[in-house]
Amino acid sequence: MDVESIVYTYHENEVTFRTMKQLKYVILATMALVLVYGFNSGAKDHFKKLKTLTQIIRLVNENYVEEVEMEEILNGAIVGLLDKLDPHSTYITEDQFESIQEQFDAEFEGIGIEFNIMDGYITVISPIPETPSSEAGLQSGDKIVRINDESAYKITQKDVFEKLRGPKGSQVEVTIRRSGTDDFSVTLTRAKIPIHSVLASFMINDEVGYIKVNRFARSTAEEIATSLYELEQEGMKEVMLDLRNNGGGMMDQAIQIVDMFVDSRDTILFTKGRIPNSNDVYYARKSRKDKDYPVVVLINRGSASASEIVSGAFQDLDRGIVVGETSFGKGLVQRQYPLNDGSAARITIAQYYTPSGRLIQRSFDNGIEDYYSDLVDEDREASDSTLAARPIFKTKQGRDVFGGGGITPDYHVKLDLDFSESTRNLLTHKDRLIFNYADELKSDVINTYSTFEKFQANFMMDKRKQKLFFKWLNNKELEFEKDELIENWSTIGNRIKAQLANAIWGKSSMYKVLLENDEIAQEALNHFDDAKSLISQK
Repeated sequence: MDVESIVYTYHENEVTFRTMKQLKYVILATMALVLVYGFNSGAKDHFKKLKTLTQIIRLVNENYVEEVEMEEILNGAIVGLLDKLDPHSTYITEDQFESIQEQFDAEFEGIGIEFNIMDGYITVISPIPETPSSEAGLQSGDKIVRINDESAYKITQKDVFEKLRGPKGSQVEVTIRRSGTDDFSVTLTRAKIPIHSVLASFMINDEVGYIKVNRFARSTAEEIATSLYELEQEGMKEVMLDLRNNGGGMMDQAIQIVDMFVDSRDTILFTKGRIPNSNDVYYARKSRKDKDYPVVVLINRGSASASEIVSGAFQDLDRGIVVGETSFGKGLVQRQYPLNDGSAARITIAQYYTPSGRLIQRSFDNGIEDYYSDLVDEDREASDSTLAARPIFKTKQGRDVFGGGGITPDYHVKLDLDFSESTRNLLTHKDRLIFNYADELKSDVINTYSTFEKFQANFMMDKRKQKLFFKWLNNKELEFEKDELIENWSTIGNRIKAQLANAIWGKSSMYKVLLENDEIAQEALNHFDDAKSLISQK
């Protein structure tokens, strides 16, 4: 159906508009419906609904108590239409293109979250590591219900960018709704959001290298290749690839990364959809540069999309061991369709499948609310009964792996992030108390430890340092229960030590210290023999 036919339909239905601009928005809304439904089987029913839509628009336009912003209303109608499809089909207004582009190749300043607007609220997909949201302890599934004490219900994406982004050093207060606890407020100090993919790369010990990957952008595969080469020069014989809280990004980068480690022509990923060109198979290519050392991949519930492509392929091809929590479960392929007004509809056209045939996408049949609240359930994969309900697939060597959405790790590690209120207030304090305290210790540490290695081995936040910290804290604007901080002292002490390392020796040193108190990473170190065993059976 062309635009002239649509205009005729509106005229026939006696729809009156004050301006041709309003008519354009209705046409665009209708074209979006046509794009989704087509005019094949059931076309008459669809067309009836289009006529009903025009009637409603006319009634609102002519009779609503106040003059309405038709552009805003019709944008909302389009968003609502796409929300009915799945959690990841979206409408992108013209002025959002620049912000979306920033995810891959530009800098911006804000709080650092991957998010969707679900059930009317900003819902955190992943807190971006090394950003204010991550440092404040935001988790996948958290909902931002108020911003600066104003309701964030029914917020638009445009308003999200306007309210949460801002100059580095400025502050924003957000109220978090998290399953199992009362709403609580956190003041975040905006910062530059890192655009590089590899946040840290270093040797954990004489043999094991560590690479922390933040996102999958245009240069991710190249950055990882560079990190691998540099670690190999330091004697790396095994690598830990950390994809936790990595919300994904570009599919081709994920495929290239897996291909670095696969010396066969196996399938890395395939997609299936309704239209012919949505069905694709992506194969590995043999190369003399393929890596042959053991790999352990770390994931959690904030690992989504491209992170799941990588971890699922390593697992299915028996090329690596996966440790952590079951991943997010985002396996829908979107294609972006430009619309006539400069906006776009990003519509799901296919689904991702791992080499064994597992569908990565988690079910959303029970609605968007359940889709996201499931993320905050404890131990989604811990019980035998939970796993028994999932379909079983076979890896290349015949190991059992579980479908049902997301990537279930080979070894699950229960992660305890239920900090006391005093600890949470300390870690998220607007004045960055941990950072400031570390800054006060910096001179003594520099005078005491000539190298990071000596600092890491010998500096301990023992009871004497704990008392000194509490004494310092008494002079700050923070109400706290001492016993609550003592209960979480291993985390607090580790954060102070990590901030010291960062201030003196840089970010890789900071991550090295954080790994000391990292349950998932410490467990992962125990499974390189399992990864070696997989390689030996090839």
